Amino acid sequence: MQIRPATPADLGQVHDIWYRAEVEDFPDVPPPGDMPAIFHHELETGKMYVAQAGSRILGYTALIPRGAIAYLAELYVRDDEQSSGIGQALLARALPHQASSNGSGLTSAACTLSSNDPRALALYIRAGMQPRWPHFLLYAAGSRITGSSPGEPLAAGVDVVPARPGDHELVRWDAEVGGRFRPEDHAYWVEGTAATPLWFARGSETLGYGYVQARNHEVALWHPEALSLGPIGAHSPTLALDCTLAAVAWAAERAPALALGVPAAHPCLPVLLQAGFRITYVETFVSTEENVFCDPACYLPSSSTLF
Repeated sequence: MQIRPATPADLGQVHDIWYRAEVEDFPDVPPPGDMPAIFHHELETGKMYVAQAGSRILGYTALIPRGAIAYLAELYVRDDEQSSGIGQALLARALPHQASSNGSGLTSAACTLSSNDPRALALYIRAGMQPRWPHFLLYAAGSRITGSSPGEPLAAGVDVVPARPGDHELVRWDAEVGGRFRPEDHAYWVEGTAATPLWFARGSETLGYGYVQARNHEVALWHPEALSLGPIGAHSPTLALDCTLAAVAWAAERAPALALGVPAAHPCLPVLLQAGFRITYVETFVSTEENVFCDPACYLPSSSTLF
């Protein structure tokens, strides 16, 4: 077996590994569909590695380095190769291990969202990451989304204004709130997921920014009818709540269902559960540093893949 940088020729097998990992243990599974744009984006703007034996790709990983933060977007191993050390070998190759002043051996803060598989969480902990908070994936049919009381809108007093794709001010806001300057990811959301960039305002005051994605691959596999929300960010938890609820109300008028991922500390979590959303999966955010990139009460990620 060898661990090597991925090439475009590997992406067919990468897609197959991801799809099989997503649908395992489910009796009725959707077809894999076309290859998601995310794999090309990770290959072209990040660092993707594969584990290969002969002509077969056994597993792969993708690291998204943005500034001083390295986000492990994906780490998958074929089911029949589990617990054979492949995941550990891929992780060791992907993470930026070099001499550093903090003594961790990492030149960048490393983080990821671990699945609920205990083996995955143990792998990340052994690599020097610590569990920080649960991360909840939510879904709701648009017709079930309600305000805090009958007849009351979910969001009031917040204007939702479509932004210009590639708006430098929006990219700057995202860097301030999320701690990473990443214009290439903003371009991917618009082009790869057909996302609409949004500003949230109250009168002349800008409250925050966000995206509503039409083709998020993680959501589209199981819920092709749903829009996916995120990233959404603001400079305080109160404003983050206002922006998220406004985004939900805006998107609910445009699709029969919505999906989003919510950190445990975000103030929108209890509100959305009360409004009709249900938890579909629980992940764990792990990182080498406690405050690796942002206040989770002020920020919603774009997805598990591009946090």
